[in-house]
Amino acid sequence: MSLHDDLLEQAARLATSDSRRPKQVNLRRSVSSAYYALFHLLIGEASRLYAKDIEMMGRVSRTFNHVEMKRVSTSFVSQRLPKALLPAGGTYAISFELQRVASSFLELQQARHLADYDVRRVFSRQEVLRCVDLSRQAFADWERVKKNDDARLYLACFLLWKRWDEEPR
Repeated sequence: MSLHDDLLEQAARLATSDSRRPKQVNLRRSVSSAYYALFHLLIGEASRLYAKDIEMMGRVSRTFNHVEMKRVSTSFVSQRLPKALLPAGGTYAISFELQRVASSFLELQQARHLADYDVRRVFSRQEVLRCVDLSRQAFADWERVKKNDDARLYLACFLLWKRWDEEPR
């Protein structure tokens, strides 16, 4: 199994452990694992755009940045891409499934921030299971779109966003 699959499995297991009264530590780690499952799925796919060698892919995967991925995902959800990426007609339609992957990334990243840093926040099992389901749905959506050009563009933007977002000179 891959790291992202293992993380998703771990998220589900942690969310359902402690059958009667779930421990916050398990619920928090579940949320974090659900986010990192999607994060590692996406950076793994993106790394494969740039390298075939497993060691080189590992080095490439270290270059991805959560903040940049958030910017890219926000742009894809709102369908507002930099001018440099737009065709001559000026618009680019992003598939619903890819928008949902990007939206899930944003939602899970926010939930992970709460789980990892807001010690006053109390999580319910239901909301944690929703995070696990959101990650699982994003995996399924990704499977449907990953061979499309807009999906490859999404992945490439993770590393090239700053350059493409600059105003042309």
